[in-house]
Amino acid sequence: MPTRLRQTVPSSGGFTVGGFSLLELLVTVVIVGILATTALAHPGRDRERLALEVGLRRLRTGLDRGRMAAQRQAEPCGLALSQRGWQAPASGALDPCRGAGMALAELGSSPLQLQSNLPEMLRFTANGLLLDGGLVVLSHPRVSHRLCMVIGLPLGITRTGIYQADPAVAFSSSHCRPRDAA
Repeated sequence: MPTRLRQTVPSSGGFTVGGFSLLELLVTVVIVGILATTALAHPGRDRERLALEVGLRRLRTGLDRGRMAAQRQAEPCGLALSQRGWQAPASGALDPCRGAGMALAELGSSPLQLQSNLPEMLRFTANGLLLDGGLVVLSHPRVSHRLCMVIGLPLGITRTGIYQADPAVAFSSSHCRPRDAA
């Protein structure tokens, strides 16, 4: 079936008259609308993913602050991890690591969910070594992946990654895989 091209009629100003059909304009508007909706839908997920990344970074920063506080105080100290973040331990067995408290999330940001097998109080030696270890898994209700931090002993060396299991079913540091291996 041969296609017919629309003929344009030259006008007096040198421009051609013809333009687009109503159907062409509607298709264009629909495509632009879909693209705009897609572009506007992602910032919410990006913000939640960023909140998860910031929470993981704050976990590591709290540990570093605890180490520095123990060294600065030149005496052992303790930190506790709760749903809100790092804080002074409830028990008075050790002095708290001064200046190490830190919230996991910014004020007003989406809630992060934290699961951990850390003891109630992480203990730091006077020279900043960490005496306790464990696993922390951070998640966000609207983000599909979970981030994790493993505190290994000796010395409290940390590694982070993506948690590749359901923490309610299997809670093990072997499920915390580096991001490049995930």
